[in-house]
Amino acid sequence: MKKFAMLCAFICTFSMTKAYSNVVEESFYIQTNDHKIFDLVKTRPELTIDHVEEGGFELYGPKGLKEFLVRNNIPHFSMAIGNLKMRGVYPSPEETEKELKSITAQYPEISKMFSIGKSVKNRDLWVIKLSRDVGTDDDRPEFKYIANMHGDEIVGREIMVKFIKDLLANYGKDPQVTNLLDRVQIYIMPSMNPDGAASSMRGNAKYVDLNRDFPDFTTPDNKDTVDGRQPETQAVMNWQKTRRFVLSANFHGGSEVVNYPWDTMPDKFPQEAYVKELSLEYSGLAPYIFASTAFKNGITNGYAWYEVNGGMQDWSIKYRNDLQITIELSNTKWPEYSKVDYYYQQNKPALLRFIERAIP
Repeated sequence: MKKFAMLCAFICTFSMTKAYSNVVEESFYIQTNDHKIFDLVKTRPELTIDHVEEGGFELYGPKGLKEFLVRNNIPHFSMAIGNLKMRGVYPSPEETEKELKSITAQYPEISKMFSIGKSVKNRDLWVIKLSRDVGTDDDRPEFKYIANMHGDEIVGREIMVKFIKDLLANYGKDPQVTNLLDRVQIYIMPSMNPDGAASSMRGNAKYVDLNRDFPDFTTPDNKDTVDGRQPETQAVMNWQKTRRFVLSANFHGGSEVVNYPWDTMPDKFPQEAYVKELSLEYSGLAPYIFASTAFKNGITNGYAWYEVNGGMQDWSIKYRNDLQITIELSNTKWPEYSKVDYYYQQNKPALLRFIERAIP
């Protein structure tokens, strides 16, 4: 009871000193199943809970969080340590950019690389379009994959690079790939947060969690405007205004599950049967996800797992009529680099089939 009271006092005082909305300066895994602590933290907009599981949860917030955890003997550990150990093994954003430029230059008729804006540190936010007659916008359905919006969740970026290379190399050779590029305009953004990836941290260079930075129709932040948002968020929002995406997915790490809407409220999603079908189909084609012991058949409703306000998934659906799911690719956010190919091979059939779902 004493610990609970101290937590309340700490958070209430802490939040009054500054408007810390979505700021991620410290991040920890909290090893507790104390529901009183969890429920109190959940009410505070300056703190972010993520990846809730039986043994604990991830907690993000402004500076001061570690001091509090130590003072109150709350079991925790820094999630940044593993990321830092692996950072030098993974390609840098600049190396990833160079690789993408090289591969798309080899296939100019079916690929186009372009920037939709700049990050806080002035890195380009690259998108790759893959399609027959790639320079032409026509009536074929538009599809989108976005990865690495949390900089410390790197597997999605690496999988998207491999996927782009595979699609380009197999066009005209593999019937499924050829059909997709002939019938769908595919857009892939391997990294929405290159600054975060470069520093192995969740937020962007201003320490803002981009997946809490979009307009949210269940909170006071319910206006579809870019005002006051981070440059990476603004870039994606402005870009989507120019497109007509009919189906999308965004990729994360820290768990292995397919997450379907809503994330921000408990109300039943209007197309729940269909989106559950899509999610189950994806997990079924990614065997390790389907085999999850934490989630039945590797799928979950977002809100039933934990509430997310300001997420890209729900914004895309509500404001852009772009049906989107969220795919958690790996329990370890920065696994040994040699394991990336395993995750890619496990997900490849699902990635291909999910794009097929955009074809009328």
